[in-house]
Amino acid sequence: MYRLNRLLAVAGSLVVRLCEGGYGITRREWGLLMMLAQHPGMPPAELAQRLGLDRSRTSRAITSLLAKKLLTRDAMPGDRRQAVLSLTPAGQALHDQLFPQVKALNQELLAGLNTGTVQALDHALADMQKRAEALVASRTDVPRTYRLRGGRKTSRTDQDW
Repeated sequence: MYRLNRLLAVAGSLVVRLCEGGYGITRREWGLLMMLAQHPGMPPAELAQRLGLDRSRTSRAITSLLAKKLLTRDAMPGDRRQAVLSLTPAGQALHDQLFPQVKALNQELLAGLNTGTVQALDHALADMQKRAEALVASRTDVPRTYRLRGGRKTSRTDQDW
């Protein structure tokens, strides 16, 4: 996991620089734009779930994108209590400009690998993702995080060692 985190930190920094420096959006906001470009009219809760984000972070990103006039929030047809999100023309234009640049960065990163290695890596990462999701679902013995309350539920000094 350490090496995957390091890879994401190093390679992801280029995407962060591109998003923030070139387009004035965060990487998280870019993720939302990318998902909504592929799946317009998605409710916020589904968007959070598909991106693997908690609802509060998703809500902050949505609020920011609404303020930047890159998203619209409309009532869901048939259930006006629920909202659906879509890209505005400006949001779609930003996506259409940024996506090829991010794709090119990804291709540059993989350029040193042959096709077979890229396919093997893709399969291995997909398998690891499934395994991680199964572990998260099954490991009820691992304590939950309480970030909204400032960190851990109990401190290490409160526990008997």
